[in-house]
Amino acid sequence: MANMPQDFRAKIEKLEKNFSVSMVIFKKYQPIFTDIFKDPREDISRPPRSRRHKAIPCTPNRVFEFCWTLFICIKGAISDISDDLVNSYHLLLVCCDLIYSNALLSSRKDLLNPKFPGLPANFNDENYTPPQTADCIVSLLCDRHEAIPVEAKVIKEYCMKNYINKLFNEKILRGDQSNFSGILEALNFDGNSKAVNKAYEQRVLSVGDFDERIFLGHDASENIGSPTQMMNIDDFHERLQMSRLQREQHAGHIQYLAPPTPLTGRKYLRSKDMSNITPVTTATQSVIKLQALIAGQSAPSEGLLQMLNNCSQDVKSSVEAKVKQIGEQFCANYNNNVNDGSTSDFGKKRLVMGQTLFYKLLEMILNDEKRKKPNDDITNLLLNEVFIQCLFACCLEIVIYSYKSNDKIFPWILKALNLDAYYFYKVIEIIVRAEDQLSRDVVKHLNQIEEKILESLAWRSDSPLWQTIESLTDGVPSCEEVSLPGTLETVDPNAPGQPVLRRIALDRDRTHHDVQQSPISSASERFQSPIASGIARKRLFPETRITGQSVLRVGQSVLSSNRGMLLDGQRILLVPDQAAVSRASGAQASNNSTVQGTNKDTARPRRTGSVALFFRKFYNLACVRMQDLCNSLEISDTDKKKIWTIFEYSIKERTELMKDRHLDQILMCAIYVICKLVKMEKNSFTEIMRCYRLQPQAESHIYRSVLIKKISNDGEPTASSSNERSEDSGTLAENITPPTPTNMAGTSQNFDGEERGDLIKFYNTVYVPQVKEYANKFGSARGNVMNLSLSPLPKGNAPANSPVRRVTSSIMTRTLDPRAISASPAPQLSYCFSRSPAKDLEAINKMMISVDAKKSVGKRLLSDDTDVEMTEV
Repeated sequence: MANMPQDFRAKIEKLEKNFSVSMVIFKKYQPIFTDIFKDPREDISRPPRSRRHKAIPCTPNRVFEFCWTLFICIKGAISDISDDLVNSYHLLLVCCDLIYSNALLSSRKDLLNPKFPGLPANFNDENYTPPQTADCIVSLLCDRHEAIPVEAKVIKEYCMKNYINKLFNEKILRGDQSNFSGILEALNFDGNSKAVNKAYEQRVLSVGDFDERIFLGHDASENIGSPTQMMNIDDFHERLQMSRLQREQHAGHIQYLAPPTPLTGRKYLRSKDMSNITPVTTATQSVIKLQALIAGQSAPSEGLLQMLNNCSQDVKSSVEAKVKQIGEQFCANYNNNVNDGSTSDFGKKRLVMGQTLFYKLLEMILNDEKRKKPNDDITNLLLNEVFIQCLFACCLEIVIYSYKSNDKIFPWILKALNLDAYYFYKVIEIIVRAEDQLSRDVVKHLNQIEEKILESLAWRSDSPLWQTIESLTDGVPSCEEVSLPGTLETVDPNAPGQPVLRRIALDRDRTHHDVQQSPISSASERFQSPIASGIARKRLFPETRITGQSVLRVGQSVLSSNRGMLLDGQRILLVPDQAAVSRASGAQASNNSTVQGTNKDTARPRRTGSVALFFRKFYNLACVRMQDLCNSLEISDTDKKKIWTIFEYSIKERTELMKDRHLDQILMCAIYVICKLVKMEKNSFTEIMRCYRLQPQAESHIYRSVLIKKISNDGEPTASSSNERSEDSGTLAENITPPTPTNMAGTSQNFDGEERGDLIKFYNTVYVPQVKEYANKFGSARGNVMNLSLSPLPKGNAPANSPVRRVTSSIMTRTLDPRAISASPAPQLSYCFSRSPAKDLEAINKMMISVDAKKSVGKRLLSDDTDVEMTEV
């Protein structure tokens, strides 16, 4: 199947997404149905004894099947609902409302659950008469089953009614079209059921969709693993919780509902109350939080308009024109190849929400600019079309993610708006810093997007990053050049026999506490290059602190010239094992070991600007993943530095290795080459890949489908490729898997103008020839004394402990910051509960408000202690 055309593979992917949505919806459908109607399991229908044909009233079991068939028929006909979990769930509630109203108007007490609170007050009376019109129970169902009333009513008015009218006009449904009643009447129901099933079958056969009626089968649990037997509410929640645990252990198509925390989040976070959180709950809560975020602001505020009018140029019309252009482009791509009006309405609705969020965030960002640089003009920032486009695109991405639209997963927004990923990443931190009310899942989603851009999207051959690199006079910066002071590991001051090392390290430790956090860059600094002042910094990825570079001088007697390995037919000399180095260093420490220390006077100037920020984030991301892999592989700290040195050399001096490739591919090759050099035989490529698969961002295509080379137009490679494989390559399959999940490559190596292979083939064919000359420096050539210059390793920052403690759902405490205590002899304020007058407490509150107004606390991301906005459901 992997060799099929792109359209065919895209269709299969859409089928998988539709199935994942239907599976979740069907699990929710069962308890909703039993809440309104009688349990189909209790349906005991007897066959008629009379031979005369007589219309038989429908039973709860047949109503259960009819309601589901009608739902999937409507869902499949409206493309913007078919794979959208939130919209599908609301459509299901609307279908249940339709069937309920028909049962109520027909006085079918044998169908309705007498305990349902939406029934009329006199429903159970003997003299009950059915009403002329049935009350809408959509709001009640939303309250009882965790849905959004406004969203459901929009689905009912603009999608459901139009399609039901269409079914009546085409004679598929029979009954009273004026109020959509009479569908369950005995004379109409059999015909309606057969006609709806036939219409659904025709659609399935015509578009090639899978038959979602399979969930109704008695053997569905054996065939597809979905629960079809009716269950009570407790069993339902228990089954859902078990399925959630299975999805956490095995990658699934609906895992995106609870985004995994990236390694740079420092911890794998869990939801506060897993027992009550379902995929539908997560989706609806996300939309509710988004609506609360933009509530009450449908247009630019007076404050924003005043700032726009105070600019030196007419930026208001420029911003409005750009917003209109982006909106038209978004709607055109959102409704691509779809002509029905309902999809157009959905696109416009998403656009309105994104536009509202855009103006709100723009005002907050501009206020932040004014606070940081009160004397600067914000005109240039507002006239920067890239900034406006990136900000609007990120707002639209937040809206799309909140609605869990399967067919518009990132980077769809980049393709729709023709936006480069390298520019898009710059606005992510600005938004997260400006808006502290973003939900936890949205922040994690933005974190994942930033990682994807840093690891691969920014390194594509058509990325502006390559033009930026070519314009750098000093080339690609090293980790040391872009890191902040004090963010790199120093030499252990307690090592015996190292008086110089100890003195330097102690001096650095004394100055470490005086290093202030670098100023947070503004939006104007991020969107101009080069940046003249401070470096942009944000803790979406925990930063590292730098001091200097350590150099280990190894004597002649330590190295052995006979130890080596063959890589691609070449002999590379090996670094001696750590035990030999330790023995030699103990005997010749004072003669053969030196340190190159750095301080404020002798340190190399840091590289600043937006490019430096990009590479600082890139190196930090690589270090975090390398540390996790090395810990899983039980690699020593000394070997970690060698791995980091090789990796940094690959990025700085062999930058082309990253073109159209992935950060993790280069990192795993660096780990493997050092493991082979130090004779760590247990860490084969197979073992490295096994540990790599445990990381949250790992995907099989990263190591199964690596770009080997581009193929010329005549179909022949530009150079011959080696077929040699390392001793561990036999454990890998030869089939080539997709370079990206949505752009699958075939199983053949030559595909779409590229030659692709697995990571081992890339290692032997491309990576080794590029780094073998540098790797030789880790060995000794017949007694020559050589220096091993190891790049300083970034520190592994532990997550800072938050001073905020959550006592209850509405009470939080925060420890007093010692630096906030004034040294002046100001009078102390005290208050004793039940004894002091109210004016003393009022004085304390005024003092605290004045202190809080003078300083702001930056938002720290992805920490358990700071997770105070999570809504418990």
